[in-house]
Amino acid sequence: MEPAVKFNPPPNWPAPPEGFSPEPGWTPDPSLPAPPPGWLLWVDDDVTLAGETTEGTRHYKQAVTSFWVGIGFFLAGAISTIVTSNSTSGVYWYGGMIVGVISLVRAFAAYRSARKEGAPSLRGTARIVAIVGLVLVVGTGITAAASFFGQESLSASAGSCWHIDDEDTAQLVSCEDAHEYKAVSLVDDIEQCPGEIYLEGDDAGTYLCLQQD
Repeated sequence: MEPAVKFNPPPNWPAPPEGFSPEPGWTPDPSLPAPPPGWLLWVDDDVTLAGETTEGTRHYKQAVTSFWVGIGFFLAGAISTIVTSNSTSGVYWYGGMIVGVISLVRAFAAYRSARKEGAPSLRGTARIVAIVGLVLVVGTGITAAASFFGQESLSASAGSCWHIDDEDTAQLVSCEDAHEYKAVSLVDDIEQCPGEIYLEGDDAGTYLCLQQD
């Protein structure tokens, strides 16, 4: 069985159409210039030609693209989750972190494939930048998770703390954060509140009495 070969056009010939593969018995057009001395028109199929992208290079580029897409999505999701942890929209930004993780997993898979196919390993500046990116992901991820799950554990009950934002909307916050009011009791009659400031409770017909703190 003859080894697989492929066409290797000389550099002084016009570029052949994409996917061009001469049939058996093909001969060059006599009007074409002579190939450089010693030039082989046919080479082994595993030889990488000039301008040809190997599987290793293709997977390496995929890894780089997926890595930075993953870093971008994760950081955007994490930072937004931290900022919006006191609102219901935080959960949607948390989804951006999940997309980022999926993209990073794909990046590592593509990088492993590229290395097996002969692509070079990350070195020097590229390696440092990748490490910094991963450190940022871990750091913001931990902070975002703490903000998200910390908010989930808050309860609109007696002893809870509240912050009034620029739109005069009451937001449930940790008592360790900046706040103006603290809930002193949960009642079913507004008249039972010691002051005039109150919020409707989670259960119908209940009221959360607030006092400045």
